[in-house]
Amino acid sequence: MKWSQLKKRIEATFADSVAGRVEVWNTRYRKSHDDLGEGWITIDKQLVLRFAEFTHDVERSREAERLQKERECTDYRNPDQNEEYRRADSDAQEIVQGKGVFGMWQLDEALFGYLNMSIDDAIESDNPIIRAFAILDRRFGKRRLKDFDSSSENPLVRTLHRFRCDAEGIKIQSDPTANGDK
Repeated sequence: MKWSQLKKRIEATFADSVAGRVEVWNTRYRKSHDDLGEGWITIDKQLVLRFAEFTHDVERSREAERLQKERECTDYRNPDQNEEYRRADSDAQEIVQGKGVFGMWQLDEALFGYLNMSIDDAIESDNPIIRAFAILDRRFGKRRLKDFDSSSENPLVRTLHRFRCDAEGIKIQSDPTANGDK
């Protein structure tokens, strides 16, 4: 499926209150040495999150290196350190994702998967990108939106939850900015 078709299908799932205000974008840098690109989400033409391979890879590598030094497992060739070395790399991926840093491949993978999910499966997914798009989905009704607690969610999910609630005129009780505090 072409990106333009995927974009159209994803944005067609959005609730009326956010349709046309949230857009998903993607570009490839075909003449770059690695043919990578980036994706991004905008709300009212303002950038919300960028999905860039290079940024993601650098952040993950730095975090993995920090964990490997901390755990004293810096040599993957050493059989005694190999397992912990790989675990540190995996943990780094989760930490970086928890900070809201994603690669473009994660956006593409999530969007393709999202198209074939029920709203219940999407909102309970381990993937924060899928959960974020579920928040925007028209199948995720106002009652569920109001009851949804995003306080412990990934920053992307919290941002889109706040935005959708604002668009629907729903006040979020657990949101400190609902009382004017910042």
